[in-house]
Amino acid sequence: MTTTIRFVETPEDLERCHDVRYKVFSDEQGYDRSVEVDGLDSECLHWVAVDENGQGIGTARLYKYSPTVGKIGRVAVLSSTRGSGLGRQIMEALEKYVREQVPEMDTLRLSSQWPRRGFYEKLGYECQGDIYPDEGQPHILMEKKVVRK
Repeated sequence: MTTTIRFVETPEDLERCHDVRYKVFSDEQGYDRSVEVDGLDSECLHWVAVDENGQGIGTARLYKYSPTVGKIGRVAVLSSTRGSGLGRQIMEALEKYVREQVPEMDTLRLSSQWPRRGFYEKLGYECQGDIYPDEGQPHILMEKKVVRK
């Protein structure tokens, strides 16, 4: 399967991101659809992974939390492509963008679902603080320093 990961620049690509998020977070995991596309979406940078047919299969977004901290969110990969390394590839594309295009950003932060923290730990993110509920599910704050070569 041929996959392309790209920075979102069109309304069609943003709709692909939303479609993936609805399928993963609402349909599969039971989160409320009404909160999935929030007020931050328009302020975020988004990435989408598409298959050879142009269908969205993965996504992530980045919000500038402060001048030096970026908050990653809504990382999602369709169940049919999990285990293929696509989630890692999306995160690597986002991190590469930050390293090359946002020199003032030195920390990446995210809120991981507690059972999925291992995915982020393998990418170098470290747990911060205590577990807390978000939409009724246990989450943990995680951070990673941006390393520029």
